[in-house]
Amino acid sequence: MFGEIDPPQRLLMGPGPVNVHPRVLRAMSADMLGQFDPEMTGYMNETMALYRLVFMTENRWTFLVDGTARAGIE
Repeated sequence: MFGEIDPPQRLLMGPGPVNVHPRVLRAMSADMLGQFDPEMTGYMNETMALYRLVFMTENRWTFLVDGTARAGIE
């Protein structure tokens, strides 16, 4: 239906969209890990351990919640 979109190279200097470094494009096109993947679970456990150090707690379930101020309560 539509051909491939292949615009010419331009330097984009507005608030967005902007040019992206090839290294970033490669990273963004890497395979995704699912939330239940054993490797992802390992990353989460490592991250939670680092948060315990930052927040000086021994609570096993220390993790960050992205959202409004009430998100952690809900």
